[in-house]
Amino acid sequence: MLPKLSVPFLFKCLALIYMVVFITSCTSHRTDVDVSGIPLQVKTERFEQDLFSAGAENISAMKNKYGKFLDLYCFKLTELGSPDTALLKDRIRDFTTDADLKEIAAASEKIFHDFTPLDQQLTDAFRHYKYYFPGKSIPRVISFISGFNYAMVAADSTVGIGLDMYLGGDSKYYPGLQFPNYKTRKMRKEYIAPDCMRCWVQSEWEQDPAQNDFLSQVMYSGKILHLLDIMMPDVPDTIKTGYTTSQLKWCDANEKNTWSFFIDKKMLFSSDQNQIMKYLNDGPTTNGFPKESPGAIGQWLGWKIIQSYAKNNPSVTPAQLMNNTDYKKILNDSKYKPGK
Repeated sequence: MLPKLSVPFLFKCLALIYMVVFITSCTSHRTDVDVSGIPLQVKTERFEQDLFSAGAENISAMKNKYGKFLDLYCFKLTELGSPDTALLKDRIRDFTTDADLKEIAAASEKIFHDFTPLDQQLTDAFRHYKYYFPGKSIPRVISFISGFNYAMVAADSTVGIGLDMYLGGDSKYYPGLQFPNYKTRKMRKEYIAPDCMRCWVQSEWEQDPAQNDFLSQVMYSGKILHLLDIMMPDVPDTIKTGYTTSQLKWCDANEKNTWSFFIDKKMLFSSDQNQIMKYLNDGPTTNGFPKESPGAIGQWLGWKIIQSYAKNNPSVTPAQLMNNTDYKKILNDSKYKPGK
Protein backbone atom coordinates (compact mmCIF):
# COMPACT_ATOMS: atom_id res chain seq x y z
CA MET A 1 0.00 0.00 0.00
CA LEU A 2 1.38 3.39 -0.98
CA PRO A 3 1.93 5.90 1.83
CA LYS A 4 -0.40 8.88 1.96
CA LEU A 5 1.10 12.19 0.87
CA SER A 6 0.39 15.33 2.84
CA VAL A 7 -1.45 18.21 1.16
CA PRO A 8 1.49 20.66 1.59
CA PHE A 9 3.84 18.12 0.02
CA LEU A 10 1.48 17.59 -2.93
CA PHE A 11 1.13 21.34 -3.35
CA LYS A 12 4.91 21.77 -3.45
CA CYS A 13 5.25 19.02 -6.07
CA LEU A 14 2.54 20.52 -8.24
CA ALA A 15 4.09 23.97 -7.91
CA LEU A 16 7.48 22.61 -8.92
CA ILE A 17 6.00 20.84 -11.94
CA TYR A 18 4.18 24.02 -12.96
CA MET A 19 7.36 26.07 -12.69
CA VAL A 20 9.31 23.62 -14.84
CA VAL A 21 6.61 23.56 -17.50
CA PHE A 22 6.28 27.36 -17.41
CA ILE A 23 10.02 27.98 -17.71
CA THR A 24 10.35 25.45 -20.52
CA SER A 25 7.41 26.89 -22.44
CA CYS A 26 8.85 30.40 -22.16
CA THR A 27 12.38 29.55 -23.22
CA SER A 28 12.04 26.81 -25.81
CA HIS A 29 11.45 27.51 -29.47
CA ARG A 30 7.72 26.90 -29.33
CA THR A 31 5.62 26.82 -32.46
CA ASP A 32 2.24 27.26 -30.77
CA VAL A 33 2.71 30.85 -29.63
CA ASP A 34 -0.19 33.30 -29.94
CA VAL A 35 0.82 36.16 -32.24
CA SER A 36 -2.68 37.45 -33.01
CA GLY A 37 -2.20 40.49 -30.80
CA ILE A 38 0.92 41.74 -32.58
CA PRO A 39 -0.11 44.89 -34.50
CA LEU A 40 1.32 44.03 -37.88
CA GLN A 41 -0.34 43.62 -41.26
CA VAL A 42 1.45 42.77 -44.51
CA LYS A 43 0.06 44.32 -47.65
CA THR A 44 2.03 43.41 -50.75
CA GLU A 45 2.60 46.31 -53.11
CA ARG A 46 1.93 45.35 -56.72
CA PHE A 47 4.82 46.90 -58.64
CA GLU A 48 4.10 44.91 -61.80
CA GLN A 49 0.55 46.23 -61.96
CA ASP A 50 1.75 49.83 -61.77
CA LEU A 51 4.58 49.21 -64.21
CA PHE A 52 2.44 47.64 -66.93
CA SER A 53 -0.40 50.10 -66.51
CA ALA A 54 1.45 53.40 -66.70
CA GLY A 55 5.08 52.95 -65.67
CA ALA A 56 6.76 54.29 -68.80
CA GLU A 57 4.57 57.39 -68.87
CA ASN A 58 4.87 58.16 -65.19
CA ILE A 59 8.39 57.37 -64.02
CA SER A 60 8.39 60.15 -61.43
CA ALA A 61 5.30 58.69 -59.72
CA MET A 62 6.91 55.24 -59.75
CA LYS A 63 10.07 56.70 -58.17
CA ASN A 64 8.02 58.46 -55.50
CA LYS A 65 6.09 55.30 -54.66
CA TYR A 66 8.80 52.64 -54.89
CA GLY A 67 11.99 54.59 -54.20
CA LYS A 68 15.14 52.47 -54.32
CA PHE A 69 13.22 49.42 -55.48
CA LEU A 70 12.66 51.03 -58.89
CA ASP A 71 16.42 51.46 -59.25
CA LEU A 72 16.99 47.87 -58.11
CA TYR A 73 14.44 46.64 -60.62
CA CYS A 74 15.81 48.66 -63.52
CA PHE A 75 19.51 48.23 -62.91
CA LYS A 76 19.71 44.69 -61.53
CA LEU A 77 16.55 42.69 -61.98
CA THR A 78 15.93 43.60 -65.61
CA GLU A 79 18.98 45.66 -66.68
CA LEU A 80 16.70 48.32 -68.12
CA GLY A 81 18.39 51.05 -66.12
CA SER A 82 19.88 54.23 -67.51
CA PRO A 83 20.82 57.53 -65.83
CA ASP A 84 19.23 59.20 -68.86
CA THR A 85 15.55 59.58 -67.96
CA ALA A 86 14.42 59.77 -71.59
CA LEU A 87 16.32 56.58 -72.47
CA LEU A 88 15.01 54.83 -69.37
CA LYS A 89 11.49 55.77 -70.35
CA ASP A 90 12.00 54.28 -73.83
CA ARG A 91 13.41 51.06 -72.39
CA ILE A 92 10.53 50.66 -69.94
CA ARG A 93 8.05 51.31 -72.74
CA ASP A 94 9.70 48.63 -74.90
CA PHE A 95 9.67 46.23 -71.95
CA THR A 96 6.02 46.77 -71.04
CA THR A 97 4.77 46.67 -74.63
CA ASP A 98 6.67 43.51 -75.60
CA ALA A 99 4.05 40.94 -76.63
CA ASP A 100 5.61 38.06 -74.71
CA LEU A 101 6.07 40.08 -71.52
CA LYS A 102 2.53 41.43 -71.73
CA GLU A 103 1.29 37.84 -71.96
CA ILE A 104 3.40 36.85 -68.95
CA ALA A 105 2.08 39.83 -67.00
CA ALA A 106 -1.49 38.82 -67.87
CA ALA A 107 -0.79 35.22 -66.78
CA SER A 108 0.61 36.49 -63.46
CA GLU A 109 -2.40 38.73 -62.94
CA LYS A 110 -4.78 35.85 -63.62
CA ILE A 111 -3.15 33.70 -60.97
CA PHE A 112 -2.41 36.44 -58.44
CA HIS A 113 -5.30 38.85 -58.92
CA ASP A 114 -6.25 38.32 -55.27
CA PHE A 115 -3.19 38.52 -53.04
CA THR A 116 -5.21 38.35 -49.82
CA PRO A 117 -4.39 34.70 -48.93
CA LEU A 118 -0.67 35.28 -49.42
CA ASP A 119 -0.79 38.53 -47.46
CA GLN A 120 -2.49 36.68 -44.60
CA GLN A 121 0.16 33.98 -44.64
CA LEU A 122 2.96 36.55 -44.70
CA THR A 123 1.28 38.54 -41.94
CA ASP A 124 1.23 35.48 -39.69
CA ALA A 125 4.84 34.63 -40.54
CA PHE A 126 6.12 38.13 -39.89
CA ARG A 127 4.15 38.31 -36.63
CA HIS A 128 6.02 35.20 -35.52
CA TYR A 129 9.23 36.83 -36.72
CA LYS A 130 8.44 39.93 -34.64
CA TYR A 131 7.56 37.74 -31.62
CA TYR A 132 10.96 36.04 -31.67
CA PHE A 133 12.96 39.06 -32.87
CA PRO A 134 11.19 42.14 -31.46
CA GLY A 135 14.08 44.43 -32.33
CA LYS A 136 14.03 43.55 -36.02
CA SER A 137 12.27 45.67 -38.60
CA ILE A 138 9.63 44.34 -40.98
CA PRO A 139 10.36 44.83 -44.68
CA ARG A 140 8.12 46.17 -47.40
CA VAL A 141 6.85 43.35 -49.58
CA ILE A 142 6.72 44.15 -53.29
CA SER A 143 5.71 41.87 -56.16
CA PHE A 144 7.17 42.14 -59.65
CA ILE A 145 7.86 40.23 -62.85
CA SER A 146 11.30 40.29 -64.43
CA GLY A 147 11.08 38.01 -67.44
CA PHE A 148 12.01 34.90 -65.42
CA ASN A 149 15.21 36.40 -64.00
CA TYR A 150 14.54 36.43 -60.25
CA ALA A 151 12.22 34.61 -57.87
CA MET A 152 13.12 36.52 -54.70
CA VAL A 153 15.28 39.50 -53.85
CA ALA A 154 15.98 41.30 -50.57
CA ALA A 155 17.54 44.78 -50.38
CA ASP A 156 17.04 48.15 -48.75
CA SER A 157 14.44 46.96 -46.20
CA THR A 158 12.41 45.39 -48.98
CA VAL A 159 11.73 41.83 -50.07
CA GLY A 160 10.62 41.37 -53.66
CA ILE A 161 8.60 38.47 -55.07
CA GLY A 162 9.04 37.56 -58.73
CA LEU A 163 5.57 36.29 -59.60
CA ASP A 164 6.56 34.94 -63.01
CA MET A 165 8.67 32.35 -61.20
CA TYR A 166 5.57 30.95 -59.46
CA LEU A 167 3.09 30.40 -62.28
CA GLY A 168 2.64 26.68 -61.51
CA GLY A 169 4.61 23.57 -62.31
CA ASP A 170 2.61 23.03 -65.48
CA SER A 171 3.10 26.57 -66.80
CA LYS A 172 3.59 26.56 -70.57
CA TYR A 173 6.51 28.99 -70.26
CA TYR A 174 8.89 26.86 -68.22
CA PRO A 175 9.66 23.99 -70.64
CA GLY A 176 10.89 26.44 -73.26
CA LEU A 177 13.22 27.96 -70.68
CA GLN A 178 14.57 24.47 -69.94
CA PHE A 179 13.84 24.61 -66.23
CA PRO A 180 14.27 21.04 -64.91
CA ASN A 181 11.35 19.21 -63.30
CA TYR A 182 12.84 19.34 -59.80
CA LYS A 183 12.67 23.13 -60.06
CA THR A 184 9.33 23.59 -61.79
CA ARG A 185 7.45 21.44 -59.25
CA LYS A 186 8.42 24.13 -56.69
CA MET A 187 7.47 27.08 -58.89
CA ARG A 188 3.97 27.26 -57.43
CA LYS A 189 2.18 29.83 -55.29
CA GLU A 190 2.32 27.73 -52.10
CA TYR A 191 6.11 28.14 -52.09
CA ILE A 192 5.98 31.94 -52.21
CA ALA A 193 5.56 32.75 -48.51
CA PRO A 194 8.24 30.29 -47.26
CA ASP A 195 10.63 31.41 -50.01
CA CYS A 196 9.95 35.02 -49.06
CA MET A 197 10.71 34.40 -45.38
CA ARG A 198 13.82 32.39 -46.25
CA CYS A 199 15.07 35.18 -48.48
CA TRP A 200 14.50 37.80 -45.80
CA VAL A 201 16.14 35.95 -42.88
CA GLN A 202 19.12 35.04 -45.06
CA SER A 203 19.58 38.74 -45.75
CA GLU A 204 19.31 39.54 -42.05
CA TRP A 205 21.78 36.82 -41.00
CA GLU A 206 24.18 36.48 -43.88
CA GLN A 207 26.51 33.54 -43.88
CA ASP A 208 30.08 34.43 -42.97
CA PRO A 209 32.18 33.61 -46.07
CA ALA A 210 35.14 32.89 -43.78
CA GLN A 211 33.21 30.00 -42.26
CA ASN A 212 33.40 27.89 -45.38
CA ASP A 213 33.78 24.38 -43.97
CA PHE A 214 31.08 21.77 -44.49
CA LEU A 215 29.81 21.81 -40.89
CA SER A 216 29.38 25.59 -40.83
CA GLN A 217 27.53 25.67 -44.13
CA VAL A 218 25.12 22.83 -43.43
CA MET A 219 24.33 24.15 -39.96
CA TYR A 220 23.74 27.64 -41.30
CA SER A 221 21.23 26.10 -43.71
CA GLY A 222 19.76 24.19 -40.78
CA LYS A 223 19.29 27.39 -38.79
CA ILE A 224 17.38 28.96 -41.68
CA LEU A 225 15.06 25.93 -41.89
CA HIS A 226 14.60 26.03 -38.12
CA LEU A 227 13.47 29.65 -38.36
CA LEU A 228 10.90 28.60 -40.96
CA ASP A 229 9.72 25.96 -38.48
CA ILE A 230 9.01 28.51 -35.76
CA MET A 231 7.76 31.31 -38.02
CA MET A 232 5.52 29.13 -40.19
CA PRO A 233 4.43 26.21 -37.98
CA ASP A 234 1.53 25.26 -40.25
CA VAL A 235 3.59 24.97 -43.44
CA PRO A 236 4.36 21.33 -44.36
CA ASP A 237 7.99 20.20 -44.25
CA THR A 238 7.76 19.33 -47.94
CA ILE A 239 7.18 23.01 -48.77
CA LYS A 240 9.83 24.33 -46.39
CA THR A 241 12.52 21.94 -47.60
CA GLY A 242 11.41 21.57 -51.20
CA TYR A 243 11.57 17.78 -50.82
CA THR A 244 8.84 15.40 -51.83
CA THR A 245 7.09 13.27 -49.21
CA SER A 246 8.96 10.18 -50.37
CA GLN A 247 12.29 12.03 -50.22
CA LEU A 248 11.63 13.15 -46.65
CA LYS A 249 10.73 9.59 -45.69
CA TRP A 250 13.97 8.40 -47.29
CA CYS A 251 15.93 10.97 -45.27
CA ASP A 252 14.34 9.88 -42.00
CA ALA A 253 14.89 6.19 -42.76
CA ASN A 254 18.54 6.78 -43.69
CA GLU A 255 19.58 9.37 -41.11
CA LYS A 256 22.24 7.16 -39.53
CA ASN A 257 23.65 6.19 -42.91
CA THR A 258 23.75 9.81 -44.02
CA TRP A 259 25.64 10.89 -40.91
CA SER A 260 28.03 7.94 -41.22
CA PHE A 261 28.65 8.83 -44.88
CA PHE A 262 29.90 12.30 -43.99
CA ILE A 263 31.92 11.03 -41.03
CA ASP A 264 33.58 8.33 -43.15
CA LYS A 265 34.33 10.86 -45.90
CA LYS A 266 35.85 13.19 -43.25
CA MET A 267 33.61 15.95 -44.56
CA LEU A 268 32.62 17.77 -41.36
CA PHE A 269 35.56 20.15 -41.32
CA SER A 270 36.44 20.00 -44.98
CA SER A 271 36.66 23.29 -46.88
CA ASP A 272 36.70 21.68 -50.31
CA GLN A 273 33.97 23.74 -51.95
CA ASN A 274 33.65 21.44 -54.95
CA GLN A 275 32.79 18.58 -52.63
CA ILE A 276 30.63 20.65 -50.28
CA MET A 277 28.47 22.00 -53.09
CA LYS A 278 27.61 18.45 -54.12
CA TYR A 279 25.68 18.15 -50.87
CA LEU A 280 24.24 21.67 -50.71
CA ASN A 281 23.27 22.43 -54.30
CA ASP A 282 19.70 21.81 -55.38
CA GLY A 283 19.08 18.97 -57.79
CA PRO A 284 16.90 15.97 -58.54
CA THR A 285 19.02 13.99 -56.07
CA THR A 286 22.26 14.41 -54.12
CA ASN A 287 25.47 13.51 -55.91
CA GLY A 288 26.83 10.21 -54.61
CA PHE A 289 23.58 9.25 -52.89
CA PRO A 290 20.83 6.87 -54.03
CA LYS A 291 18.34 8.25 -56.54
CA GLU A 292 15.65 8.22 -53.84
CA SER A 293 17.48 10.95 -51.93
CA PRO A 294 16.64 14.63 -52.38
CA GLY A 295 19.03 17.24 -53.67
CA ALA A 296 20.87 19.39 -51.10
CA ILE A 297 20.74 16.73 -48.42
CA GLY A 298 23.27 18.80 -46.46
CA GLN A 299 20.56 21.31 -45.48
CA TRP A 300 18.44 18.49 -44.11
CA LEU A 301 21.34 17.21 -41.99
CA GLY A 302 21.95 20.71 -40.64
CA TRP A 303 18.25 21.06 -39.90
CA LYS A 304 18.23 17.84 -37.86
CA ILE A 305 21.24 19.00 -35.84
CA ILE A 306 19.67 22.39 -35.11
CA GLN A 307 16.39 20.74 -34.13
CA SER A 308 18.31 18.62 -31.64
CA TYR A 309 20.12 21.69 -30.35
CA ALA A 310 16.85 23.61 -29.82
CA LYS A 311 15.34 20.64 -28.01
CA ASN A 312 18.32 20.12 -25.71
CA ASN A 313 18.98 23.81 -25.05
CA PRO A 314 15.53 25.27 -24.36
CA SER A 315 16.90 28.37 -22.61
CA VAL A 316 18.63 29.53 -25.79
CA THR A 317 16.43 31.98 -27.66
CA PRO A 318 16.15 32.01 -31.46
CA ALA A 319 18.00 35.33 -31.47
CA GLN A 320 20.87 33.83 -29.49
CA LEU A 321 20.95 30.83 -31.80
CA MET A 322 21.07 32.96 -34.95
CA ASN A 323 23.87 35.10 -33.56
CA ASN A 324 25.92 32.08 -32.48
CA THR A 325 28.31 31.01 -35.22
CA ASP A 326 30.44 28.66 -33.12
CA TYR A 327 29.20 25.64 -35.03
CA LYS A 328 31.50 23.14 -33.33
CA LYS A 329 30.05 24.12 -29.97
CA ILE A 330 26.51 24.06 -31.34
CA LEU A 331 27.13 20.53 -32.62
CA ASN A 332 28.50 19.42 -29.25
CA ASP A 333 25.69 21.07 -27.31
CA SER A 334 23.07 19.64 -29.66
CA LYS A 335 23.77 16.11 -28.36
CA TYR A 336 22.80 15.05 -31.85
CA LYS A 337 22.22 11.33 -32.20
CA PRO A 338 21.19 10.34 -35.72
CA GLY A 339 18.06 8.27 -35.86
CA LYS A 340 16.91 9.23 -32.36
